[in-house]
Amino acid sequence: MFSSKTVVLGLTGLLLAGCGSSSSDGGDRSTSTSRTLNLPNAVAATSYVFRAEINTLSGDITYQAKQLPEWASIDPATGEITGNPEADDVSAKVPVSIQATNGKQTVTLSGSLQVEHTAAYLPTAARDFYSQDFEGNKRGLRNDLSGGELKGEVQFVQTHSVAPANNFERNQVDETQSKYMPRITALRDALLLFVPQPGLNPTTVDVEVSLHGEPLMTLAMAHPNALPESDVTGSREVQYSTQAWSIRLPWDTIRNGMSLRFVADRDSDTSVFGDLPAGNIDIGEASQIVFQSIRLGMLTEPGQENGHYTLRDPIMAATDYFQTMPVSRLVMGSYADAVLDRVIIRSGVIYDKEADGASQAEGGVYSGDMRENVAKSQVSVGINMANFGYTSNHMNQSHPHVFKQITNHHAWGMYQNGRVSHGLSGGNGIGTLYATWGNEASHEWGHAYGLGHYPGQGLTEDGRWAVHHADSGWGYIAHRDRMRANLFGVDESGAYNFKRDAMSGGSDGGPFSVYTHYTGYSARIIQNDVARLPVPDTSFPSGYKKWNTTTGQYENFSSSHPAPVEVGVPVATILGGYDPDGTAAVIYPVFHGNYGNVFELPKPDLSAGGDLCWVEVSNAEGNKKQVSVASDRHNASSVNQLHFNLHADFRPTSASLLCRREGNIQTLTQTSFDGSIPDLPPVGIVGQDIGYQQLRAREIAEIEVSLMALDATQFAVMNGELATLVASYTDTELRDELSTEAWQRLEQLKEQDEATREIAVILEQARRANVTVSETRSRLLRALTENGLIDSTDDLVPSGDVIRGNNLFFDSNLDEDGYVALTPLPQDLASTPRWTMDLKGRIHPTATPWECLTPVNGRLGLTLCQADNANQRWQYNEENQQLRNEGSGRCLDYAHHNTTLITYGCTGSWNQTWSGVSVSHNRLLSLLDGALLAEVYETLLTN
Repeated sequence: MFSSKTVVLGLTGLLLAGCGSSSSDGGDRSTSTSRTLNLPNAVAATSYVFRAEINTLSGDITYQAKQLPEWASIDPATGEITGNPEADDVSAKVPVSIQATNGKQTVTLSGSLQVEHTAAYLPTAARDFYSQDFEGNKRGLRNDLSGGELKGEVQFVQTHSVAPANNFERNQVDETQSKYMPRITALRDALLLFVPQPGLNPTTVDVEVSLHGEPLMTLAMAHPNALPESDVTGSREVQYSTQAWSIRLPWDTIRNGMSLRFVADRDSDTSVFGDLPAGNIDIGEASQIVFQSIRLGMLTEPGQENGHYTLRDPIMAATDYFQTMPVSRLVMGSYADAVLDRVIIRSGVIYDKEADGASQAEGGVYSGDMRENVAKSQVSVGINMANFGYTSNHMNQSHPHVFKQITNHHAWGMYQNGRVSHGLSGGNGIGTLYATWGNEASHEWGHAYGLGHYPGQGLTEDGRWAVHHADSGWGYIAHRDRMRANLFGVDESGAYNFKRDAMSGGSDGGPFSVYTHYTGYSARIIQNDVARLPVPDTSFPSGYKKWNTTTGQYENFSSSHPAPVEVGVPVATILGGYDPDGTAAVIYPVFHGNYGNVFELPKPDLSAGGDLCWVEVSNAEGNKKQVSVASDRHNASSVNQLHFNLHADFRPTSASLLCRREGNIQTLTQTSFDGSIPDLPPVGIVGQDIGYQQLRAREIAEIEVSLMALDATQFAVMNGELATLVASYTDTELRDELSTEAWQRLEQLKEQDEATREIAVILEQARRANVTVSETRSRLLRALTENGLIDSTDDLVPSGDVIRGNNLFFDSNLDEDGYVALTPLPQDLASTPRWTMDLKGRIHPTATPWECLTPVNGRLGLTLCQADNANQRWQYNEENQQLRNEGSGRCLDYAHHNTTLITYGCTGSWNQTWSGVSVSHNRLLSLLDGALLAEVYETLLTN
């Protein structure tokens, strides 16, 4: 158990005489004097202690506070001011006034102090990405503010870091001088950044948010050292900016008419402000995209693949992909698996599994008549059209795009050359995919937004717009509170290794995403494509709404398309194909979806003359619906397809297709259903009023389970997965949604983190104030013991064991190339290097415990330990004695051909077995990162 005791940062203050005043009536009467009180600054989340020495008073002195912050108190006997300011107490000026008296003389001491951000004492060693421009030169900052003395650059980070306005500026003479970035997306939360002009180092920055001139809220911005960390992995840390103040703006504040006022050092006499007026903030439309996904078997069963991400985990898929899409709301709908034993193609030919066994054609990744006519046209386009309110169409795949919807299918078909799966194709509201994660999904969906291959490449000789670069934008992974870098990391020469756009070869999404980050160039095209279309909403007269960027609100969209009567409800989608000029027709089994639109469908007028075709649908309760479909071909080259939604609760049990020709009614086909509704995944919805509620509810439940599994009586740390989840949510969210016991356990873990931050603050403050080594050592030891990080100085020397296998041991004396060597095991192990594993799974040499075993270029090296680097975490299986890397999933392997230690796929072979892996409960090893741990050791153990 850890105490919440904190560390003394201020010791004794000396009262310095200053300009003051005194009063006395003479004789034995009391006198009063006013003096200036000089106080050291306080630091949030760290104990404050200060005592004024008053050498002008003698005898018994008593003290009282005339003015103190709420977090502080004074000892009436000693005058010692103590307290624990919190993050909310940070201020550029806090007035303080105390009074001391011995009964005859009274001294009033008045002054002020600053409460600084904890992060101000946690400097980062990371590189500042934004400080350099495309050419590698120092980047000049814009001034986006006016109306006051405060100057600086403002950015809004959603999927991309963008300026308040002018994000699209084309220079056709010199495209290297152009700007291709998306606008700010309305009704979507944003990370607001403010980078002050050089020379200004405020203690606090606040932002006042107004809408149409009416104040909404005032928010305290986080210190630049507290900017959300980047997702860059590796030993060389990179941050988007080391100078940017930040705060997350709520989704409903991001709308046209928003204005901002930035105030530096609000409480001080030197406070300055600057305005960003609404006219200088260019906010684009609030938009929405809907995805549907289905597994489809055509004359065969569909497969079940791990890559069917949108079906296996639609909530995470929606949340993750949303972070790459400049839209306000994203919906991830699902359909139950569909198996079609009879299919019809656009020529009117029907294939029957029992009679024919297969298509008459051959199939391939990009070929096959069932791929084109069934999967793409009748299923994907058919589902789209059913949600647009159109009951029939041709099979040529062209169709109106009423709102933005992409229907994905994982399709298998039986062809003359066997069972074939289709994928790697997208566009026109259709996704024909092997996997709905990775670059395949990001790329093929990109085609649906009008993106071609290598977009923008031909605009410049260097092709910069097709890949990421210094000005292509970072993103904000809001559900993880992490910055999304547009680079892999830093190469050995110190240059950035940039990622590629999804349409230009693609790059992995990083440790927190399975999707590719589009460049700003592509994101702008995506944003415009989605924003041009309305959003279905039954509360508007036309059934559709569209954002007005002048008024900053949704308005009715005049539409000639059918108006939905219900939006986003479970549906039974009836699909099929028929030839109105002949008799060929098929109605497929019901397609069950969890998110669709329902319409007042057209009914056949059986009293009118002329030819008619319609579908008659019945259920077990005897209810019937008649739905009119076209009685002529929509296109002479193709038979028709039919498609419409019924509310799932109708539970259809049969559907018949009838046509009246020259007065004679003929039933072309009839299909029976069982009337059941299969289990479906949840609908994934993210953005606007829903935010990330679905994922949060699920993950906080997972956090609860993990916390309750910890032994509350033992020292414990969060593993990498739990730490990531906990860091994703605010204390308020966690406190409100965890059980009382789980929250108490989490508080204990958070106290450990606070204790480690205090250690860093002590060392940084000592460095800035030139505190002596002995005094720093004293403060540090007191902090370590009072916070329970060590019981005694003996804890500073970790114990360990020799890690060995195949008569070789891990040698922490690196070889000439800088890698961990495998050295023959001696008989006497007394001087053999020892290693130990901390509770996070990091492996340290006991000689240099601030270093961790890290994969480097396929081999193993030693790098400074990092708090959240999965590549430094190992899982040891005591049964087979394997050491598996958490980041790569590979195991430590003895390459016997050259006697080197490498990482390799886990095989369970003899050359992957290692003994001597001991686990240390040393708290410092588990809690401190390498740089801080090294400084602690240097301070305490170096003369």
